[in-house]
Amino acid sequence: MNDPSLNGLTALSELTQVAEHFSRASHYRQHNVLQRLTAAELIQRAAEVKVAPAGRLLDLGAGPGTAFNSDPVSEVLTLDIAFGMCARLKQEFPDYHALCADACALPLRTASIDSLYSNLALQWCEPLPQAVSEMARVLRPGGHALLAMVCDGSLPQLERLGFAVNHFATASAMAAAFDPTQWQIQHCEAVTHSLHFANLQSLLYSIKGVGANAQYRADGGARLRGRGDWQAKQAEAEALRTNAGLPLSYRILYLIARRREEQA
Repeated sequence: MNDPSLNGLTALSELTQVAEHFSRASHYRQHNVLQRLTAAELIQRAAEVKVAPAGRLLDLGAGPGTAFNSDPVSEVLTLDIAFGMCARLKQEFPDYHALCADACALPLRTASIDSLYSNLALQWCEPLPQAVSEMARVLRPGGHALLAMVCDGSLPQLERLGFAVNHFATASAMAAAFDPTQWQIQHCEAVTHSLHFANLQSLLYSIKGVGANAQYRADGGARLRGRGDWQAKQAEAEALRTNAGLPLSYRILYLIARRREEQA
């Protein structure tokens, strides 16, 4: 049976609502400040524990894609649930193999991957333990997973402004998804990153870069009804402004784990 990773773009017969949402997000590349920050931070933390992406690498939830050095990475497979993201990634990284699939059901052979990488994507996987189990299946014994995930405590400024935002799992629940009989966690730390924006509009656009959304809810469900309401909300946001701009905080879990050797 041929390895599905060699088939280029593999379309799912029926994309979920999440997939459609990501496929429509043509402007993510313009607002990926957080993704660039966490990608650099993840690689730095991996280096501190003497780990680096190597060999045949799988980038889970690749989105618009991450550039990897050709050495020691020999081949890059990217996976995203959104066909639109896969097509866009393939345009930017033509040498990558792009798979449109679900992280909870990886279309890859057991122990066929040397390294796993995921930057701000796994927080959307439900159930996360199933995705982690699939990661353990396809990763070779001794291989490493380098992961950055959005966790609880993110976007508090938007909640203060009355927006209903995505709620993320706790860092402890995410770490608990890694079965200690399969994984040895080498680094696990939740860190708050604060970004700053010129205005409320650019701040709200930025959260779409991680697939999040915010809807204003007040007085039992009323929406922003027009220009006046929007201007009032902008004025309210200005009360949060610092010298650096309007702040927005994310809580990011950095987790680096080694796939344990198979028991004899």
